[in-house]
This record gives sequence, structure tokens and C-alpha cells, in this order.
Amino acid sequence: MRQIQAFFIASVLVLLTGVILIVYTMEREQEFKSYTTNIQKVIVESAADAIDVQLQNKRQHVELFLDEYSMLFSRLERYPEDEVNVNKITHRLQQRFKDFFTFTITDAEGVPVLMDIEELVGEACQKDLQNYSGKVKRHQNDNVMHNEVFLHPQPFHYHYDIMAPLPSQKGNKRIFFASFYLDEIANILKTHEIPGQQLLLVRQSDPSLIEVSRRGARDKLERDPRLTIDEQARSLVFENIPESDWRLINLPDPKFEEKYVGGLWREVVIMLIILAVGLFIIIRLTFKYAERNR
Repeated sequence: MRQIQAFFIASVLVLLTGVILIVYTMEREQEFKSYTTNIQKVIVESAADAIDVQLQNKRQHVELFLDEYSMLFSRLERYPEDEVNVNKITHRLQQRFKDFFTFTITDAEGVPVLMDIEELVGEACQKDLQNYSGKVKRHQNDNVMHNEVFLHPQPFHYHYDIMAPLPSQKGNKRIFFASFYLDEIANILKTHEIPGQQLLLVRQSDPSLIEVSRRGARDKLERDPRLTIDEQARSLVFENIPESDWRLINLPDPKFEEKYVGGLWREVVIMLIILAVGLFIIIRLTFKYAERNR
């Protein structure tokens, strides 16, 4: 009778311990998922702020550059074919902006006027110029107007553009147009990423299209530039970048979460096996003790 009682008590203790382990592991799994969601939000907000600051600084420095070298631009307006003057401006832009790609100025209609610039100004750039030119015309009394930043595909290098009104001596507002590589933006993504999470800039107007990753523009992607339906469903944390057509998303790696959660449940299985072995040993010892005392 005592042996049966001891067996019953041991079995109940093992069962309770197993239940506690399972409940505790379920709580740990939920805590991990909640923690990773909060971490994703913090990372995305921080990286989005850094990109916004980067673009704001770029716009500010472009405007300061135009003011600082107003004489060169005044001459460029009168003599757009003056290659010496163009080279001076290009050299100073390269000194000021390490990610500088190319520049041009336009006429009052938003059409580039510099020689040998057509092949560098692609279809996306021209469309962006036309949109910004219309904006300048509609708001001629406004001093601050920003173009909407997005990725421009180009045969040589993908880039983004920063534009600013260029006051003209003839009274018409021309546009200064500068293109920049994506290295600095990609570095922001790279420095904010953590294991199991991937930061991507996508288009707000086309959320499945990847614009920039930690590798750089989408021409450097080693995958399809379109997010799959499953990836879009997993990208629950995002921030829109002001004055751009960019949205920063976090794409979690499901294998990373599966590996962590799988490790938690493997621990439970191991503990249950140990408890089962312990219960078996207790049963054997109990019955051996009973046989000796008969």
C-alpha cells in the first residue's frame, strides 16, 4: 500500500512539474515574440529618423551650397556651355558631398540645359523634374520646396535626387538638380539591423518594390526586388519617411524565431525525459525495497 502511495505521489509531482514547464515555456515564447516586436518598433523608428535627418541635412547643405556659389551658378545660367565653369561646380560638389553623382540645372520648364547630361538624366529623373518644376511654378512665393525622394534607376548607378529652386536673373525660377548615391542610406540600414531582422526601404506607392537594403540600391540585391506575399504579411512594423516615397520596413527572418522557439521546446522535452527517467528509477527502487521487506 505504501509503495502505491509513493508511486502516486511521485507521479503527481512529475506531472505537475511537466505542466509547470510547459506553461512557463509558453510564457517565455510569448515574451520573446512581444520583445522582438518592441525591438522591431524601436529599430525601425530609430533608423527612419536617421534617414529623415540624412535627407534634411542633404537638402540644407544643397541650399547652402547654392547660396555660397551663387556667382558660379549665375554664370552657368548665362553660359551653360562653359565647361570650365561646369567643372568648377562639379569639383566643389564632389568636395562637399562624398556621395555626389552628377548635377544639372534646368530652364523654366524643368528641361536640363547642360551639355552631355541627357544620358545621366533618365526617365524617372525627367518625370521627377517635371513634377517639381510644376510645384515651383505653383508656389513661386515659397522659399522652401522639396521634391519627393525616391530611387531612380540609371544604367550607371541607381541614385536619388535633391532639387532646389535656383533664382534666375531673368525672373524665372530654374531648378538645381543633384543626384546622390545610396551608400549613406544603406549604411544607416546596416548599422541599425540586428540578427533575425532585415531593414528595407520600399516604395510607399508600391510597397512590394524594394528600393534600398543594407547592400545598397536594389540593383545590388541578391534576390528578387519584389517582396513575396508572405514577406509583405510578415512586415508588420514600418515607418514612412517624410517628404519621400520611401517606407522603411522590418522583415523578420522566420527561421531565426523558429530556431529560438524550437530551442525552448527542446529544453522542455529534455526536462520531461529526465523527469520520466527519474520517475522510472523511483518506481524501480520502490518495488525493490518492497520485495526486500516481504
